[in-house]
Amino acid sequence: MTDDPLIGRETPIHMTKYDGSYHRRWPARFVMRKGPLYLLRFAADDRLSRTPDPADDPGTEPVRYGGDYYIWDDRWYNAARAIRDGRTWFYVNIATPAEFDGAQFHCIDLDLDVSWFVGDEPRVLDEDEFLAHSETMRYPADVIERARAAVDEVLGMIGQRAFPFDRA
Repeated sequence: MTDDPLIGRETPIHMTKYDGSYHRRWPARFVMRKGPLYLLRFAADDRLSRTPDPADDPGTEPVRYGGDYYIWDDRWYNAARAIRDGRTWFYVNIATPAEFDGAQFHCIDLDLDVSWFVGDEPRVLDEDEFLAHSETMRYPADVIERARAAVDEVLGMIGQRAFPFDRA
């Protein structure tokens, strides 16, 4: 038994773009923290919104699959793991390390994503969006370098089945 008041509490993830525009609010509930890693859980039919307060977004979307969300305060990515169509699926957002204020998370979405169904080859997504935004939003060279290095790190971890990609 634990006395941690965060366990089970909603601790949403707020994603913005590099220019500060709001991108998405991902509902999640706190499970645990271990060093720089936070483990969150999300449920099918939770609502994704494009505003900080879902009540202000008439077009919220349901989350299609429940699962776990791994988010770090020292890594340039975060990962969702779900069972989709009977298969384990990971969706990795390349983003700045998370900031947590005790109630909610914030990170900057850097467009690149990795999608991986266990048993298949991983796919890097949204390269075109990354290239366009790196110009229009003027990503500094070090941010571009860190985003690309994060993709390489994730692909390497998938290849080695390193945590959390060992959770098939």
